[in-house]
Amino acid sequence: MNSSELAVFSNQMESWDPERVLLWALERFPGQLAMTCSFGGAGTVLAHMLHRHGTDVPILFLDTGFHFAETLQFKREFAARFGLRVIDVQPALTVAEQERLLGAHLYDRDPDLCCRLRKVEPLSRALVEMGVKAWVSALRRDQSATRRQIQILELHQVAPDHQVVKVHPLANWTRRDVWRYIERHGLPYHPLLDDGYASIGCWPCTERAVPGGDERSGRWPGKNKTECGIHTFSRKVDGATGGSLKADGVDSDAVDAGSVSTDTG
Repeated sequence: MNSSELAVFSNQMESWDPERVLLWALERFPGQLAMTCSFGGAGTVLAHMLHRHGTDVPILFLDTGFHFAETLQFKREFAARFGLRVIDVQPALTVAEQERLLGAHLYDRDPDLCCRLRKVEPLSRALVEMGVKAWVSALRRDQSATRRQIQILELHQVAPDHQVVKVHPLANWTRRDVWRYIERHGLPYHPLLDDGYASIGCWPCTERAVPGGDERSGRWPGKNKTECGIHTFSRKVDGATGGSLKADGVDSDAVDAGSVSTDTG
């Protein structure tokens, strides 16, 4: 399936509900699908949809070492309640090792480098080592200006020899749509969402949302930064660039134990 074919499917999916998009991805990429989830927002909606269909899709959690305690506790509780297969994706360096090599408070001095070391590189490595061909994410167009142009399906180059289809089932949903789903299904949600936070990442780089600002206005306050990099590091493959992706067999156990570990709660 090349980028032009994906664009046709993506346009058709604009009228589909998110669960139908997920089912399409599950059928098209059996055993080759993974989802990223921070457990701070709409990702839990997609995780619940996967649970409703009895799937065993790996849910990748970027364990940066800087999460709020509330995030880690909520992740454990949500995963246990819905029987999710959460995989902690960890950086090559512990926080202590990073501080010895690069000094303390790298997140303040060079947040881009900190995000690259603790989020981008570990995720890129996991996608390749796990043989992921389709990556599900809860990105929405209404979250920020940087996400306004996302498509439901996009072909991305995440490594020199590895392409994935990014699947955004919630692309055309609003924040209100997300909350309607949470309320309709009685889902638990991150406790900090009741304390003025709208987008929750690492604690040093997350504050309460700015009044009147977009959903991500509390991220990296005072910095000229709006994305951690996991959704901008890859190169989007368009029709002019070419490229295609074929779904085939994958060894789901081909994972470096030093980079990912199954969370047992």
